[in-house]
Amino acid sequence: RSVRLCRYVEGAVGEDNRTSFLTYTRLLNDIESTLPGQTRNFNPSQKIDFGRFKRDFHYHSSSNEKISDLILWTVIRTFLKGSIEAFQTPEGILPRDEFVEVERLGKNRCRIPVELREQVYDEFLQYQKYLQDQQLWDDCDRVRHLLLRMKDAKKEDPDAFAQVQRSKVYVDEVQDYTQLEILLFFYLSGPNGLFLAGDPAQSVVEGTEFRFEEVRGVGHFVGSVIQKPKTVNVNFRSHSGILNCAGGVLDFMFTHFPS
Repeated sequence: RSVRLCRYVEGAVGEDNRTSFLTYTRLLNDIESTLPGQTRNFNPSQKIDFGRFKRDFHYHSSSNEKISDLILWTVIRTFLKGSIEAFQTPEGILPRDEFVEVERLGKNRCRIPVELREQVYDEFLQYQKYLQDQQLWDDCDRVRHLLLRMKDAKKEDPDAFAQVQRSKVYVDEVQDYTQLEILLFFYLSGPNGLFLAGDPAQSVVEGTEFRFEEVRGVGHFVGSVIQKPKTVNVNFRSHSGILNCAGGVLDFMFTHFPS
């Protein structure tokens, strides 16, 4: 997502017409401008991110007992709009019963207490109405719209779809992406041309509850078997003292907070 990092890598590797180094936003813009059938304008001034969500919606919420703004934003992005289950519905949102019943998503995947889920879903519906009334959009709306356009192009205009496909896609900081966004990478490259790297313990973008199992869920949706994640054991930015101390803290956390 860093423009500076993309420029640095591009400069280090050198110019190559077969390779491009893009931020996620630039990638979306390129795909949208290439595919036919744009039916909705995602004006940047109408985008709602976490800061705007917190300031303009959550702060003015009429709920008696407010859910934390970050928790609500994370649930919306990760499960209610950004999950594979949500993408499979006609409206693009997870039905209430699939969210409220713990067995549907699993208690380890969604850790919102069962007694709060009805309230969370009610606030989510208020948020959806707010988007519609104010003619706003969020990342999930944009990505879902783009995925549907890609599906249509693959079926109706294969040449246009081929223009946005990539032979290989390499994604860093994958822990910052929702299942919906990871599905976009699968559509671009296919399962055999995709390389993902990340650390679930250090998310940068607000509102993503990531586990590598979520990637496996996307692979299952597209009918592919995903390799088990490989762990990188060598760190070139820290010496052994820092790593041993951090490892001790993590061991303590995993022992006392296993979920």
